[in-house]
Amino acid sequence: MSRFGKRLFSICVLMLLGVLFGMQLAGSNFHMGNDSGGNPAVVKTEPVSPTAESVPIKPVQQEVKEVPVVPVLTPSQVLGAEQNKAPVDVLADKTAGLLQNLSHNGMKWVVSLFSGVAE
Repeated sequence: MSRFGKRLFSICVLMLLGVLFGMQLAGSNFHMGNDSGGNPAVVKTEPVSPTAESVPIKPVQQEVKEVPVVPVLTPSQVLGAEQNKAPVDVLADKTAGLLQNLSHNGMKWVVSLFSGVAE
């Protein structure tokens, strides 16, 4: 194998590992910048008074609001797989639909290509 081939092969392997690692992180609920940690959000509000000089300032009130819980969907739920079918059947059905759409759109493209030539 030439030097270029070895380098190309190693780059492809590293890219594949990177994609697999990214998919693993995406499936493990890893979110950057999510420092809330499931704690409820604290909202600070100050009372508004028209005469701030004559009324003593009250301490800041704290309201505790619950953070809405977003359900985490599994890949089968995202793809809309039916639970009573085997995963292989669902994958085969989706692949068949994709191939049918591609072949139909490919035939349309070829027909439009030759219809432009005929005119």
